[in-house]
Amino acid sequence: MQTKKYIRKSKLLAIKDSDILVLEKNKNSKRYVLAGGFLKKGESPEQALVREVQEETGVNLIAGDVKYYSSSMIIGKKKEEIRYYYLLLNNNLEFSNMEPQNFKSVKWVKWTKAMKYLNKHDKNTVERFYNHKI
Repeated sequence: MQTKKYIRKSKLLAIKDSDILVLEKNKNSKRYVLAGGFLKKGESPEQALVREVQEETGVNLIAGDVKYYSSSMIIGKKKEEIRYYYLLLNNNLEFSNMEPQNFKSVKWVKWTKAMKYLNKHDKNTVERFYNHKI
């Protein structure tokens, strides 16, 4: 019997008006991801987010800078994944590409233009934010 892999990730949904912060992957085809990544053993989702954002963008988030927004669960035959999304609104932080081996760029993009380049789980979260904004 095959053992199932359990994965937990924290992702940053950084919003500046109608723009979102994306990292463009170093791939042949255009692909965006939200900053963030895997939780290490013993880390809380928020601690992992702070660490991953610093590693990828050079920004040292303070726990109070971000607010928990939502979670999504992906259940497959070989793995289960939980993604924790944290919100950062209208900030003046300077994000840089600290991992050029993984990303072409870190940039602000109109959320509507970014949608076709995001994976479906990040896309659903971004869409939910903008469609339910008051």
